[in-house]
Amino acid sequence: MKRPGGFDRTPDRPSPETEPPRSSAQRDVSEAAPTQISRMSRVPVREPAPDAEPAAPVADPTPDAARFSDEHPTVDLGSIDERPRPGIERFRGRAQDPVREAERRLAAAARERKRQARRERRRFSAEARGRRRRWIIVLAAVGALVLFVAAVVFTPLMAVREVEVSGVESVNAGDVKRALERFEGRPLALIDDAEVHRALEPFPVIQRYAVERVPPHTLVVRIEERVPVISVAGAEGVELYDAAGVLLGAADTAPAGVPLGSGALTDLSSAAFRSASRALRDMPSDLRGQIIAASATSAQDVQFTLASGITVVWGDADDSRRKAVVLQAMLSSLADQSVERIDVSATEAPVFE
Repeated sequence: MKRPGGFDRTPDRPSPETEPPRSSAQRDVSEAAPTQISRMSRVPVREPAPDAEPAAPVADPTPDAARFSDEHPTVDLGSIDERPRPGIERFRGRAQDPVREAERRLAAAARERKRQARRERRRFSAEARGRRRRWIIVLAAVGALVLFVAAVVFTPLMAVREVEVSGVESVNAGDVKRALERFEGRPLALIDDAEVHRALEPFPVIQRYAVERVPPHTLVVRIEERVPVISVAGAEGVELYDAAGVLLGAADTAPAGVPLGSGALTDLSSAAFRSASRALRDMPSDLRGQIIAASATSAQDVQFTLASGITVVWGDADDSRRKAVVLQAMLSSLADQSVERIDVSATEAPVFE
């Protein structure tokens, strides 16, 4: 087969002066990759069957392929280093590998779980230490209290070495102290009030008392004495009684402020004695000091006689404090008048004669 004209000569390459400008990447590829002729594989041809007609002759493509290779040189791109940078390669690998990403997340979760476990251990250990510290403080306080009580109760560390008595007037304070000497040397906490009562029982003048323990070695006894409010004539003079009918002593004559009772007042168990003694107990001591005699036939008609000779009708023992105030006011207002009788049994309407 005849080739058309002009195909036998090699095309002219442009000179560097006339060659169009190329980019740096194209220059690098053209300079780095050598020109190679691409290889064309041959297609195997089957042998024709004996009775088949002969096939038409096939032109040999080699000259055309060679001419094509000369006109269009190929570049071997395999020789170019296409490896990406390490940072980009790691980024692409992570993004394209889900298994590696899952492993990374699993490792991060495991680290977080370990950190949380450490925090929990520290928290519970701190709470345990605080709990132990509180228990130790409580047990130490209880132990110290037990030791203190044992030292106070069972040792002479806080034993009685001094006894003080206060509030005594008619009774002898020395006698009271001698009665309380039995408690010296005994721990303050072991002193029983019942024993103090038995020690003071021989003194009828004492109406009530209070025991005060002053550490480390002092026992204080505060005494309130009975006050005689009425006297009754007896076989050996005048007997003095308080409002409860307790005999406090005897005297030759009735002392000031202790009027001599007569009539039903001589019976210490009568209602008249209880009413008159209560009235005398509740009135002020300065007013009681002006009364020299008392009489009554019942609990409602108690009468008193003043040192000035005035008879006071008192009535019963109810509202005795108010009656005393009214009587003092009337005595002050009637001081320049001759008065024989004052009735304060009705405090709203007092009467005098």
